[in-house]
Parts: sequence; C-alpha cells; structure tokens
Amino acid sequence: MEQLLAIDSPEAYATIEEATCAQERTAASPVRQASVATTPVRRDDGHRLEENPDTVDSDQGLKRRQRSCKVCALYKMQPRKYTKYFCPECSTGNRRTYLCNVVGEGKEKTCYQIWHDDWDSGNTILRHLLQEHKIRNRPPPSRPGKKRRRRAAPSEAEEAMSDAAHSAGNEEE
Repeated sequence: MEQLLAIDSPEAYATIEEATCAQERTAASPVRQASVATTPVRRDDGHRLEENPDTVDSDQGLKRRQRSCKVCALYKMQPRKYTKYFCPECSTGNRRTYLCNVVGEGKEKTCYQIWHDDWDSGNTILRHLLQEHKIRNRPPPSRPGKKRRRRAAPSEAEEAMSDAAHSAGNEEE
C-alpha cells in the first residue's frame, strides 16, 4: 500500500523519493533480525555453497526445491530445518550435501561452518551423532520439474475385468 503525501510540487516528490530507498521506508521484521542469513566466504580449499538448481512447481509458482540440512538433521533440530544450498565439493556425483547458511538458535556458527570447520567436511562427525541418525546424500529428482505420479491400487472390479479379458484372450488361442 502506498502512502499519500501532501507535497506541493513534483520536483519535491522526486527529491524525497530519490533521497530514500525502499529499505529505509520498510520496517525491519523482528523474526528476521534473530536469524540473519550469512553468505559464507569461499574457502581456500574450494568449498562453497551453491543454490539448488532443481525446481518444483507449486501453487505460488516455480520455486527452488528444498532439502533437509545434514547438520540440523544430525542434531535433530526441532522444527526441522530445510535449505536450498549445497556444497558441490562435499557432494559425490549428483548426490548433494545440503547445508544451512543461517546461524540457528543456540549456535554460534552456521551449519556450513560446523560441517567444514568442526567436522572437517563431514569426515570427523561425532560418533554418537552418527549412531543416532543415518545420513545420506540425495540425488536430484529423476524427472526435474515434474510431480511424481502414484499408481492407484486396482479395485476388485477392475481386477475382475482385467482377469476376464485376459482369460478370454487365452480361450481364442
């Protein structure tokens, strides 16, 4: 909604509009202040976060597919945390390692930093965390952009019709 101002000339309006940007005119969201997304700097060993190229068609339009963060899953964060970022260097083939780039509640580092700094790119994960949770790297969908179709279980009437058609075909031979 646009606010109407009592300004006497178009020049004054243009000056005011030029002096302020949209961010200054918008109030800060209190929810977003606590968990600010940080873009991790590219590491010396080539590790970086990339956005998931897979998309899903939803009611709101085309969106990036989100997967469960490996670090959040191992720590069993509630509610579950999902992310659209993965580390291509830690991924094997097309199986991606998804990691958050947000500092969560009670944590000092992002999941990306925990995975690479504390866990040596996932090689030194604490044993008790691994025993409680099985992690696996997910491949991208086999048909990107398409919803999976479920096959409906055939009803008794459909089975009877197909059996009758099948037996009729055998009698003709």
